[in-house]
Amino acid sequence: GGGIQMKKIKKFVDAISEELEDAKEYAESYVEAKAKGETGIANRYKEMAGDEIKHAMYLHEMVVAEIKEISKVYTPPADMQEKWDMAHKEYVEKAAWIKQMLQM
Repeated sequence: GGGIQMKKIKKFVDAISEELEDAKEYAESYVEAKAKGETGIANRYKEMAGDEIKHAMYLHEMVVAEIKEISKVYTPPADMQEKWDMAHKEYVEKAAWIKQMLQM
């Protein structure tokens, strides 16, 4: 049923949030290090932030696939769909913002 699926999706959403939080912290450290002229350290942070974004992207793809599968079997409850839509929007905005920071 829906309960297990909901839990699974929530796990994905939480994991995506965590990866993006870490990416954001690394991106901020990258900007700081770059401002101080610490190029080597800046590049490490940039790479780490990039990795976290990649993880978030993979998780995002997995959850999208998962929701597609669920939708074949039954209509996801509105609150699940709503939660996911919100999480998705946040993911897109946050990832874009982090990528922008990494372009600095």
